[in-house]
Amino acid sequence: MLEKRKKEQQVRLWIEAERERLSEGAYAYGEPFLAAFYAQCVESTAADAHEVFLETPLACNYFREKLDKLEEEAILRFFKLAAIHHTIRIVRRKRKELDWQEMAAALAEIYGLDAREREMTELLHRCAEAYQAGFQELFCKATARYLFGDRVLSGFSFAFIGNFWYNSYSSFMGSFTGYVPFHIRLRQAL
Repeated sequence: MLEKRKKEQQVRLWIEAERERLSEGAYAYGEPFLAAFYAQCVESTAADAHEVFLETPLACNYFREKLDKLEEEAILRFFKLAAIHHTIRIVRRKRKELDWQEMAAALAEIYGLDAREREMTELLHRCAEAYQAGFQELFCKATARYLFGDRVLSGFSFAFIGNFWYNSYSSFMGSFTGYVPFHIRLRQAL
């Protein structure tokens, strides 16, 4: 029990350290719309991380089940995955208003994506554009493999991860556009 509490406290510290570091990078980014987008993405992801790793004791919570395997690097990867997911989804929704290359460049700079992560991001984006129905499945599998090295998922884990990303994006967009609608944010940035 004591060991579990120590691990939970360490995970809290890792989440907050990444939140602070990535927020600084997002707020320092030169383009106002992208700075606001990624700053909100960081905050939303920190809340999600606290919720799924520490606060949701469901029997089939894939992320909580992996708590003992969780490392500091996996927390950073979780933040990166959320940013990749939300970027792909927003570009797909607002295709005419947003430039993928510009968004991907900001994502790579703010989150410090390495060459393999940029390649993975491009692959996921191409899948979302060419085969929308397969994007969710691919993203669930990429999540399990990228975070914990899992190559096989149970049906429950797969469903949990898919549902998590759907809800994560929905709550992120709700907070990003809650007070200032998307089209006004974009127009003010131009």
